[in-house]
This record gives sequence, structure tokens and C-alpha cells, in this order.
Amino acid sequence: MWSACCRCLSRPPRCGLCRSSSRCLVSTSTLAFKRESFKTCDQSGFCRRGRALSARAHTAGEPWQSPYYIDPSSILRDPTDAFFTAIVKSTVYPDIKFSLEVRAHDDGVIRVRMDEVARLRKHYDEAASWALVRDPPLSKSHHVRWLVGKDETRTRYGSEGAMFEVVVQYSPLKVIFYKNGEEQVVLNGRGLLHMEHFRTKEETQRLEIEGADGEQVPLQVNAAAWFEGEQQDAWWDETWSTWTDSKPKGPESLSLDITFPNHPHVYGIPEHATNMSLPSTTGPDAAYSDPYRLYNSDVFEYLADSPVALYGAVPLMHAHGKKGTVAVFNAIGSDTWIDVGKQHGGTETHWISESGILDVFILPGPDPTSVFSQYARLTGTPMLPPLYSIAYHQCRWNYVSSDDVRGVQKRFDEADIPVDVFWLDIEYSDGHKYFMWDEKTFPDPVEMIADVEAKERKMVVIIDPHLKRESDYPVYKMAVRFGCACETQVGRR
Repeated sequence: MWSACCRCLSRPPRCGLCRSSSRCLVSTSTLAFKRESFKTCDQSGFCRRGRALSARAHTAGEPWQSPYYIDPSSILRDPTDAFFTAIVKSTVYPDIKFSLEVRAHDDGVIRVRMDEVARLRKHYDEAASWALVRDPPLSKSHHVRWLVGKDETRTRYGSEGAMFEVVVQYSPLKVIFYKNGEEQVVLNGRGLLHMEHFRTKEETQRLEIEGADGEQVPLQVNAAAWFEGEQQDAWWDETWSTWTDSKPKGPESLSLDITFPNHPHVYGIPEHATNMSLPSTTGPDAAYSDPYRLYNSDVFEYLADSPVALYGAVPLMHAHGKKGTVAVFNAIGSDTWIDVGKQHGGTETHWISESGILDVFILPGPDPTSVFSQYARLTGTPMLPPLYSIAYHQCRWNYVSSDDVRGVQKRFDEADIPVDVFWLDIEYSDGHKYFMWDEKTFPDPVEMIADVEAKERKMVVIIDPHLKRESDYPVYKMAVRFGCACETQVGRR
């Protein structure tokens, strides 16, 4: 078999017909998925830690209990009754505190947000501000009223046929969302919530003494071992392949289990090449050994049945059962792995993120149309695309000159093939210095674009998200002047 070899084969919007079949045909054996180019969970420190936490909980069984709990005396209810706040503590680290806020919004959406307070550093908390079109309006319904009790805070709202209830349990911390008396979504029901707090490397060093056989023996017991494990796995540095990343901030990952007790099917969390109803990644019937990954990556070749992350990442998961649909939007922007398992007619999921805060939106449904409407009100509706954007686009790597572009346009016209947009890949630039034309191969860019426009067509010039480090490159100099250039640990840009 033979396949086209366009640079952007895995990116449909950027690909078109290759100009010459003799130059663009290669054996599919050369297009095999390069597994070694992409991390597995076992090669990712924070994913290993998250899965190890889940394994410890599974081994412990019934005695396992989340260390996180709400201090009842800290609960403050908003006068409008639309939300309440509380302080969350941990039995593992009694001196560490977290702020919890639970909000009811005007379309029945529930937002659960938790962040560390009085911290050494700030957890990244801007993902929602980038994802949401606006701060969602709070519910003005007189039916939404948070009732503070001895062991839990709860509210009920809705109408006949779809009565919703939210229960926030204090100890251990657990959030349960009901519809008509049946559990729909449970946060931290399995006790896998863990927001790794900021700490210094010095305070994590355990004193040791020399044992009878000459080995170093810890002088003090690690009280957090039952929850975090004995080893500081990739807390301060991590090596993968030939790269070693230092982590001066230490561990800051976020683990959260989200269970859909009455929904055997879950969908979403694009993009992955797998079934629409997501197969399991844990348990005896697991289809994959790795979790699904949310990580924007340019996968040139990919497997047709795999949890490997593709081009986009959207942390939205729909859960569907006989009695309706519900969804969660986990507003987190960091590298995230998601385990999926089937249990007792429902679905258990475990979200493991490299960093960020807990910021989960529960979309109540109760049907798919309602869920899409609730999500669209949060993140916005798609813009109506310009007509030319859904027409035929011609792109390949790479057109070598302005005359080459003119020749391609001429052949399209001669063959009477409709085309609305031509794309220029990165070789148009002067030594990959974007925004600057190669004067030898593209000496007349204005005239070239005018020739394309004369046929009522458009041209797109590709700019990759990196700058060449050359002192005479004006864009690089500007990036340095404004402090926009990334730097290594020793200050090298």
C-alpha cells in the first residue's frame, strides 16, 4: 500500500493534494507511529504518582478514606444563597489549608472550586478565565438555598420531572449531585482527591541514622506514606529519554476521582482515535494499559485505536445512561491523564493533572441537548465560519518559490479543480525567520499574493510558534526586549 506524504498528513485543515504523486508516495511502513516520541503514564512522574495513589486506595479497600475534610465552623453562606465557601483541611498535612467554593448558576450548573491558601507559591488558576466567555451568572432562583447542617451542606432545585440536589459532605470531603433522588456525579467518592501543596525541598529531607548493618535508616516515620507513598517520585526533577527537567517548585499535581454511578457510557475528552463510548483503561476488561491523555501534540502518524493524545484537548466528559445524560467540564489547562473504568452499571474516572486548581463544572442535563446548551453558555458557541474556510484549501510542505505557487494555481485552473485558499508552509521565510520573506525564492510576495487574489482566492502564510535565536532577527530582539523569551535554568534563551 502507498500513502501521501504531506508534512501535515494528520492535520486535515492544513492538507491538500500533493503536487506530484511521484514525489509524494512512500510505503506505509515509513509512516508507522513513533511510540518512543510520546510519553506513557509510567514515564510521567505525576501520572505515576496518581496511579500509585489509586492502587493504594484499591489495596486498602473499605478502610481507605480521603484525608480531606471541611471545617464546619469555617462555612460562610452568601446572602443570595447562590454559593457558600469553606476551609478544607487534610489529616495528612494539618497545617495546610484549602479554600472551597461551591456555586449554583442560573441554568442549574454547579461549580466546585478548591485552591490552596496561605501558600508558598500560587497554583495556576487562569484556565477558566481563558476558557469561559464570561463569569457564569449565579442563580437568582428562590429555590436555590444552601442549607448548612451538622455533617453536610445541601441544596435542591429544579422542576417536576427533573429535581436536582447537591450534597457536600464534610468528612471526608465529598460532593454528590442527584437527579430525582439518584446519584449522577460524585466527586472524591473513592478518596483520590489530592492537591499536592507547595513545599520546600529542605522540609522534605528526612533525617537518617546509620543502622547496625551500615545502611542509612530514616530517623522519623513518614506519616504521609499511606497516602503519598514512601518515595518522592519525580518531585524535584524528572528524566525522560535524553531530557532532564528540574522542578524547583516541587510537586504540584492534582488528582480527582469523578464517578458516574448510573451511567455506563462516557464520551468526549477529545481528541483520541478510539470508540465514541470510551473503552476502559483500568480493570480486567481494560482495552488500554494507559489512561487517556489530554495534551496538545502534533502527532504526524497515529494509531487507529489508542488513548494517545492527538491535536486538541478538551476536558469535557459526557456520561449517558438509560435515565439521561450529565457531564463535567474540568477547567484545567495542564497535561492531564484520565483513567476510565466500568463498575456496577456505572463509570469511574480518575483525572490526574500536572498542575492547576480544582475547578469542575457539573452540567446537569438531563439530556444531551441540554448538556450542549449548558456547555455552550460557559465557553461560547462556535462562530459562523466564513464561506471560503469550508471550501477546498491547498497546502503542502513545501512550495519552493513564488513561481511554484503561480504554477500550482495555473494547473488547478487548467484541470478545472475548484480551490479557494493556498497555504504557504514555513520554507517561504528567510531561514525560518518568520515574518521575513526569503528574497531569493520569494522576491515578489506582494505581486504573488495579488495574482492569487485576482482569481478571488486567498493565501495563508504559516507561522510556527517559535522564534529563531539570531541577534540580527528583529522579532527575536523584540521578544528579548520585552522579556517574552523562554529561558533555561541557567538563563540561556
